[in-house]
Amino acid sequence: MHTAAHRPILTRLALAAALLSLPACGARPSLRADTPPAQIVELEPTIIEASVDGQGGLALDAFDAETLFTRAKDAFDSQRFDEAERLFGKLLERFPESDYAFVALYNRGLALEFLKQFGQAAAHFRRYAQLAKSLKDQRDGEFRWGYNLIQTGDFPTALDLYTRLLLETDLGPADRAEVYLRRGTALMRLSRYGEAEKDLRKALEKATEAYQGVVVGNDLVAESHFRRGEIYQRMCREVVLKLPVESMQDDLAEKTRYFRQSQASYIDALNVQQAYWATAAGLKLGELYEDFYTDILSAEVPRDFDKTTKAFYFVELRKKLVPLLEKSLWIYEKNATMSTRFGARNEWVAETEQRLERLRSLIEATHRENPDDALKNDATAASAGLPTDSRVDPEQQPPPAPGSSPDAPGAPMLAPEPTPAGDVAL
Repeated sequence: MHTAAHRPILTRLALAAALLSLPACGARPSLRADTPPAQIVELEPTIIEASVDGQGGLALDAFDAETLFTRAKDAFDSQRFDEAERLFGKLLERFPESDYAFVALYNRGLALEFLKQFGQAAAHFRRYAQLAKSLKDQRDGEFRWGYNLIQTGDFPTALDLYTRLLLETDLGPADRAEVYLRRGTALMRLSRYGEAEKDLRKALEKATEAYQGVVVGNDLVAESHFRRGEIYQRMCREVVLKLPVESMQDDLAEKTRYFRQSQASYIDALNVQQAYWATAAGLKLGELYEDFYTDILSAEVPRDFDKTTKAFYFVELRKKLVPLLEKSLWIYEKNATMSTRFGARNEWVAETEQRLERLRSLIEATHRENPDDALKNDATAASAGLPTDSRVDPEQQPPPAPGSSPDAPGAPMLAPEPTPAGDVAL
């Protein structure tokens, strides 16, 4: 199972296991005449709940904090996160003063995180960090708090937290690598790309230091490359192709440069060979080509193009751009094969399978298009006395590109196809 942060996700559970190994509270030593009286040990309270069972009878459930903790831990270990969250919550509610309550606070945050209830998880980890009596516990809470802040979209608060952590002196290279990675992610989501790029480079530098250059299978290194790919993919999307032609050519060159930088970073993430981030990078590589295809079709066209000219133009343009979609399809197919090899089943794999089906249909439909149909429709409409701006039959329109509409403006057909930046390890 993929873990989003790089500290062991069950650290608190290990601590709780130590608590479970304590001697039974009810045990008393035998009294000897020459020994002082035995100390009195206070037992934690036991609660008995009554409820009506499925047959209408009375069901009794007796539990204490230790029993609830054990049940919750078993549920968590079996990935029954809903049940684990409920039981940890019940422990916190019924036994707030128990020795198990502090550990249960962290564990409930983990269960909420796996349930993608990131806002509630963040609140639990923040409280855990505030209540911590050791620096290690405080840091564990802060790291997971920050991760969940990013998941909720609270980037400014995450940025403040990670900036403060970088001023601390107790963090080793691996921890600093994670802090730079998370802060870089927050900066990217705030569209502060230059600062984000610097942080992600620092993350890779610290990770190399922490792991003596061994990066194969390292999810921290893989994610750092992946986030860099996201930065340049965002920058590529934000370059809009507009007339005049001279300006459009410069924009196209800039867009192609960002495309290649993003492509190179996703390939770097793939080559780390960490299952989760490899499948994520494979999906994003295919998406890059889809995005480029859509952006070319969305470029401005001369205003003197009537609908017939536009229809003819788009058919020709789509046929010219089919290699982009075929490249994307090839990458998705390789990503699906790679996920099978890794035994990976995650959101990236599911999205890859959906895109595969859609792209195959789009490519087949594009190959069936005939640019002469636009002219035939025009001639038929003219002979029938139809106005020029209504000559294109919507039923004859070709399928739209991903994320575009049939009437989206297009770009010059001589737009260059991006070239690979390196070998794709799929």
